[in-house]
Amino acid sequence: MAAFLCAPLKKTNEVDLSKPLRTFISSTFKTSDDGSTESDEAVSEFNKLRNKAVMQPLDKHESSLDLLVRYYDQLVAIENKLPLTPTQIPIAFKWKDAFDKGSLFFGKASSLTLSYGTFERAAVLFNVGALMSQIAAVQPLGTDEELKSAAKLFQQSAGVFSHLKDTVLSLVQQEPTHDLMPDTLNALAAIMLAQGQEAIYLKASKDKMKPALLVKIAAQCGDFYQEAVKQMSREMLKGLWEKEWIPMANGKMLAFQGLAQYHQSRQNNENKEIGEELSRLAEALRLCQQAQTYFTTAGAPNAFKAEMTIIQKAHELAKKDNDFIYHERIPDLRGLPALGRAALAKTLPVTTPLGPRFKDLFETLVPVPVHQALAAYDVRRAEVVNMETGRLREHTQLMNGILASLNLPAALDDACNHETLPESIREKSAKVKAAGGIDSLTQSVTELPSLLTRNKEILEETSRLLTEEKQSDVQLRAQFKEKWTRMASERLTEPLWQEIGKYRGILDTAANADNIVRTKLDANRRGLELLSKPEPELKAAIPGLSSNTAGQNTPSVAQLKDLMTRVQAITAKRQTLEKEFKDASFDMSSTFLRALGESGALNEEHISTEKLNEIYGPLREQVSASIKEQETVMAQVQQANQQFSAEKSSNSSGAERETMLKMLAGAHDIFMELRGNLQEGTKFYNDLTPLLVRLQQKVSDFVFARKTEKEDLMKDMQQTIVSQPTQAAPSNPAYHGGGEAARTTASAQPPPRPPPPNFAQAPSQSHPTAPPGQHPPMGAQAQQYGAAPPYPYPTQQQPYQTATPYPVAYPGTYPGAGHNPAAPYYPPPPQGYPAYPAYPPYPQQPYQQPPPPQ
Repeated sequence: MAAFLCAPLKKTNEVDLSKPLRTFISSTFKTSDDGSTESDEAVSEFNKLRNKAVMQPLDKHESSLDLLVRYYDQLVAIENKLPLTPTQIPIAFKWKDAFDKGSLFFGKASSLTLSYGTFERAAVLFNVGALMSQIAAVQPLGTDEELKSAAKLFQQSAGVFSHLKDTVLSLVQQEPTHDLMPDTLNALAAIMLAQGQEAIYLKASKDKMKPALLVKIAAQCGDFYQEAVKQMSREMLKGLWEKEWIPMANGKMLAFQGLAQYHQSRQNNENKEIGEELSRLAEALRLCQQAQTYFTTAGAPNAFKAEMTIIQKAHELAKKDNDFIYHERIPDLRGLPALGRAALAKTLPVTTPLGPRFKDLFETLVPVPVHQALAAYDVRRAEVVNMETGRLREHTQLMNGILASLNLPAALDDACNHETLPESIREKSAKVKAAGGIDSLTQSVTELPSLLTRNKEILEETSRLLTEEKQSDVQLRAQFKEKWTRMASERLTEPLWQEIGKYRGILDTAANADNIVRTKLDANRRGLELLSKPEPELKAAIPGLSSNTAGQNTPSVAQLKDLMTRVQAITAKRQTLEKEFKDASFDMSSTFLRALGESGALNEEHISTEKLNEIYGPLREQVSASIKEQETVMAQVQQANQQFSAEKSSNSSGAERETMLKMLAGAHDIFMELRGNLQEGTKFYNDLTPLLVRLQQKVSDFVFARKTEKEDLMKDMQQTIVSQPTQAAPSNPAYHGGGEAARTTASAQPPPRPPPPNFAQAPSQSHPTAPPGQHPPMGAQAQQYGAAPPYPYPTQQQPYQTATPYPVAYPGTYPGAGHNPAAPYYPPPPQGYPAYPAYPPYPQQPYQQPPPPQ
């Protein structure tokens, strides 16, 4: 028998999977310390597995095939967890054409570089099919097990190439190299199927099966080889194969057709059908002699020599017997019955996992759809918590505003205790001074512009990088026109520009919030300064007691005391409710995983809404009850205060004192409000900075990958121009035309890829040095926040959980909708990013001093 044909392996370049995968995992998935260590180990193992599977020479042995299969199975397993795409985990995979001759004189070296995991998967699967054919081709074929193994491997190889033929264009998403063209893969599948049938025939012949079965197997084998020759001889593929491939396939087609006729003649002999026997033997001999011419061309002159000798002797013996004994007429072959067929070789389908002992290295990571559903659920949960706590705080501030306008409880303390400095004002002043007084507010307000500027500069630098990359791509596209086959920048960078636009809007809204804080501080400066002074100075600033102060035992005083106690109870209950809202949670991972497993899809909105109603429904009812109770109590307070005010003296000194106490009580509330505003505003900017740094690093890594791709493509085009005078014209423009620039034509290895820019070590050129007191340069920022490029896009993080979340916006509204324009509003981040703490809502209007009584 003649030797088997086997497909060559594709070759690739070494890439580092560790850094981009670790960065994506750390920024996308919530992992504990133990989980982080486990994922780091999985990434290291995955990187080692690739190096062993595609970078080292592979022996034609089952152990080498096991390496390739394990790596392919891992690529399939991570598809929904770690998306290897230019915008999420950009890793440039470069694969050479498997049929590259390696010489510019005899053939054009070609390769393709893409940053898609699906392209890597297609290339690895091609190598799986190729290695299967190589292992089968070198089998000794001396035993039944070896023959069975060869037949199975060829059928599996045919299944791999057939599967790739149907899916390669969707996996590669642009014109692939010659070896991955559907026509090439179809031809390879046909070759492997024919060789699988040949291995089955060899086993049947070795087992001395009946001629009737051997006829069918051999005839079908000839048909399979005929189809293979047809596919291989397509005009666009002729120059692709080694010179002996088509002659070898032609020779085997004819040889197996001849063997089928020979085995049928044996059956005719048993049935004493001498004439038909001679006709079929003559045809078998003719076909085998014709096959020998192809085998000689293929460099295998001894192929099928033994079989041809047997056929020749059988023909001579049958002719002699007929001449001397039977004298039967030899019928025309065209009038004889057609031979039967038995297609025992099948194209075995590709099922994942390919390996029987597959273990997912990243089994602890949930699929990206589940992770996205968890992120969306957390956003919905945060909206519910923010909305309900916002309702509580809005009504609490309304209640405090009413009490401040009535000077309660300070007026009540003043009437009961007859002190120059009421106890309630003394306590409020002590709280203000303990928190740093007005000086702490002034310092924090002064720091806000520098924090805002720092974030704006990071965002502008990010925009500059993208703009320059686009300008370079447009210039090269205009220069090389249709030869510049690289994907346009705007198609890849649209999500990045959308993200930058969202952050610009966030910073603009934050700047408006800063102005509101500054205005409120200026409007209440006098009261804040008095509360920040020592107690003797504060007491001196308050007018003296009236000589006609109301007594402490009047019915109105008693009623107001009782109502103030109820107000304190309402406030305490609301603090408890806020804590219950923040503490109430439910692990939705199992729920989403179960839904994904049952239906293959997630209706996240429906599942989340049901669970949130179940968890927060009772708490919402308590919020509504608290608001209703407040309305009742405030109506009673206003009614009791009218009677209390009528009992008090209305002289001018009493009015001045009343006005001062109201101002001081209001200033205390404003201080606490602004203090919380400034703390969370500062935290907002500081939390935003590392996210912007990561975005910049992600963009920088994208720009670097595009620059490397550009340099490779430029080198390919230059090499093509240099090699054109020494190359024959391409056989088919469909394979050597418009997509040529996308494949590397240089025979030399490209220079080593330089390391990506490290923002954590080298400061940006645009920020050489920061003067004392100003924001640090970009390199210092990256180092401070521990960010390391590359940072994949889009980021999927869980919302940031703060100890005191503040309401952001009601669901279904634009950022800030329904929010008091007089109150600062720090907007929420884009979905999938940590939720920055927002400033709380404020009273409907800034505190104004009431007019003196008439």
